[in-house]
Amino acid sequence: MKYPLVLAGLALATGIVIGISVQLETDTPDVTTSVSEQDRASVASGRTSEKVLNTDPAGDSLIALERRLDQEIRARKALENKLAKLNRKIIEWERNAQLTAEKNFAAMDEEQDESGLPGSDQKWFNEQALIATGMGESQARELKISFEQLELERLYLRDQSIREDWDRDRYREALQALTDSEDELRNQLSESEYDSYLYASGQTNRVAVTSVLESAPAATAGIEPGDQIIRYDNQRIYNWRDLRDATASGTVGNTVSVEVDRDGRAMEFYLARGPLGIRMNSLSVAP
Repeated sequence: MKYPLVLAGLALATGIVIGISVQLETDTPDVTTSVSEQDRASVASGRTSEKVLNTDPAGDSLIALERRLDQEIRARKALENKLAKLNRKIIEWERNAQLTAEKNFAAMDEEQDESGLPGSDQKWFNEQALIATGMGESQARELKISFEQLELERLYLRDQSIREDWDRDRYREALQALTDSEDELRNQLSESEYDSYLYASGQTNRVAVTSVLESAPAATAGIEPGDQIIRYDNQRIYNWRDLRDATASGTVGNTVSVEVDRDGRAMEFYLARGPLGIRMNSLSVAP
């Protein structure tokens, strides 16, 4: 009787323990499941936030504007550097062009001095010098007007050549056109009238011998320093260009006449055509 009671007590105790265990399992939350759900919620929330940030149009526009502004700033700095280099090159080019122009026009001025253009202390045109030779006042006035027009054209031509940066050859060609105009005037006047015109305008009208090579044709013929060459092969000589063109024309070796003025006396010599072998000066002498 005693053993059945003990077995019944053990069975009751076992049932109580099992019931308590079941109750504990029911009341205790699943930590693993809870943590996993929280992690999933956090991840979902983060993805949502990230999606919201990535799809913000205002933020994207601001970033794009900042990038464009940065590009514009770099491009502007690069352009400023290029402009600075170009400006330096322009300044250097202008300086070199100015130096070249000054050299060219200095040489041109020397050529003009040789041709006998008036100096700063000389009148442009001495009208009374023409009248003193017996020329009428009206003709003297007309010659003065013609001369002044040609001189103004030379001045305008010089300014134009500087302004447009002409080279020396182009300037000479344009200047030669004006010289041709003066040659037309020369053809309209007699030798004595043109001689007076040159003197009145301060241009050279005589070529004076300064030295002679001892073995040259001029020395053999009898031409001496101080002689003024008036004609060469019956062609009137007013300046060194006239003499150069005369000796270079015709047939070399042919005998030609050379008329000179020696201390107011007219003298004539004969020699072979070609270089005279002299050095000379251009003078402006009253007829």
